Amino acid sequence: MKYSQLIVSVLLLSACKANPETTQKKSAKSGNATPVLQEAKDEDNESDDKDTNPIVDERGNPIISGEINSDTVQSPIPQVEPLAGIKIPAFCAKIKDPGDWKSAYAFYNSAGRLSYPQDKEGNRIPDFSYAGYHYGNEEPPVYPVVATLSAVTGDNTKSIQDAINAIGKKAPDAKGIRGALLLKPGRYTVLGTIIIAQNGIVLRGSGAGNDPSRDSIIIADKDLPHQRTVIVIGTGKDNNWKTTGAAVEITDSFVPVGAKEFNVKDASSFKKLDLIEIKHPSTQAWLNAVNGGGTISDPKWTVGSTDIVFQRRITAIEGKTIKIDAPLYNHLDLKLATSVVTKLSDSGVVSESGVEDLRVDIVTAGGEDENHAWDAVGVWGAQDSWVKNITALHFGQSGVYTREAMRITVDGTTAIEPVGIRTGERFYNYNSEKLSQLILFKNCVAKDGRHNFISNGVQTSSGLVWYKCSSDGDSASEGHRRWTQGMLFDSITEKGGGSINIYNREDFGTSHGWGSAHSVIWNYNGTALAQKPPTAQNYIVSSSAKRKTKAGAPEGATEIKAGRLGPLSLYEAQLCERLQK
Repeated sequence: MKYSQLIVSVLLLSACKANPETTQKKSAKSGNATPVLQEAKDEDNESDDKDTNPIVDERGNPIISGEINSDTVQSPIPQVEPLAGIKIPAFCAKIKDPGDWKSAYAFYNSAGRLSYPQDKEGNRIPDFSYAGYHYGNEEPPVYPVVATLSAVTGDNTKSIQDAINAIGKKAPDAKGIRGALLLKPGRYTVLGTIIIAQNGIVLRGSGAGNDPSRDSIIIADKDLPHQRTVIVIGTGKDNNWKTTGAAVEITDSFVPVGAKEFNVKDASSFKKLDLIEIKHPSTQAWLNAVNGGGTISDPKWTVGSTDIVFQRRITAIEGKTIKIDAPLYNHLDLKLATSVVTKLSDSGVVSESGVEDLRVDIVTAGGEDENHAWDAVGVWGAQDSWVKNITALHFGQSGVYTREAMRITVDGTTAIEPVGIRTGERFYNYNSEKLSQLILFKNCVAKDGRHNFISNGVQTSSGLVWYKCSSDGDSASEGHRRWTQGMLFDSITEKGGGSINIYNREDFGTSHGWGSAHSVIWNYNGTALAQKPPTAQNYIVSSSAKRKTKAGAPEGATEIKAGRLGPLSLYEAQLCERLQK
């Protein structure tokens, strides 16, 4: 089934300036009967200021209008374990170089296997290698070009969107591929939003440079609706995954971080390859265990406000034991909460689509101007998709963000020169918003952000990897608020005066509290801060990091030693071990 010609009347908000302290929008519009998106206020999207007076539409819901042709059938099931004969990355040949020293928290044992000792609370470094397109098992494919387009005078939004929609009407092949739309070199003025809301489509430019004779340059002009996203991969709305059926209790007394199996009261309603939600509710007992979230003067977190969820697929069932496709990034402790498993539907979630080889240049007045397109590329309501070789300039919030997104790869991108007021909810160059899970950012360049690499996605976001990226400017990369789990900052090159912090943010924003848990800074050369959360741990392992401490909580597990660390990259070591099994 498809839904087509879905027309919803568009409520154009007045072009007044949003309160810069509080407004959190992923808004998008495309002109001439193409899709329009406007995000409502999400209660989790609290700013760095206490004021709460956002601009929202009358309905309080995202708006979509125009012809979209989105698939509403079940998305293809990705290959959980690597296929026989899969290409092993070249770096795996030398990954076991012992270096001059090894960490006590993740190291090769005498059998040549990675070992992760647990502390007395059961904390350990988890496996981050499942992040990215198809769990990182393979690189995104190169789609054949099925249509080409040249720039026209005036607004190109409709011509690009129409071409994407036409590809969306094609029948996909056995791998779910429909094909790529190639934008020839040139300058494409875009006054709205381009949305890829169908499976198996790539929007591909001719290059991400600044030469219109060789590159494809999206000139994102005007500001209607206010602070829109220029390109969206996905549905562009929330509530994409829906629970189906009854919740079943997990019966283990303690399922540790990193686990890939657990026992349930009754497994009869589940089968192999079912998509499931694993929920750890934020009970009063758990809130007490984490000291109310770690706030000082701000209100404590409340029951039901910080439920931890993981979306996983069942790989096997043995009696009452359920095995899953990727690790859990938080403990499930029966003393603190009874966790449950429920079936999920991902009908309508966009899969196998991407954006490649483009430059997105947002037109602004410079300085503190905020009346312009706000985000260059958003992956919102998508899974097993990618953003590759993109340059994003002059965004107000993000060069690339993910939101309600699973197994996404962002590779070889540049996000620089943000424009706006340097304050809360601005300048998050690479940003994982709520329900972002198993996301891989690699080979990315960030400059001049407030938080170049950030999870703003609270407790529903986990398994987030920033790998071999560079950071420049006075940036504080971090888990921003409310218990993001399983973040890895691996081999980040600091070129400015920035830092990476996995710690308790206490009263920053509105009850931000503990921003990170079970997270790792590995082989970083900038200033690094890690604190130990109650019931969890955070880690710094590096040869050249500059150690920073902060009062209010115990220091996290920290090793900073001279000499070459082995392995140099935790992500690479974990990926190679898994692919070479």
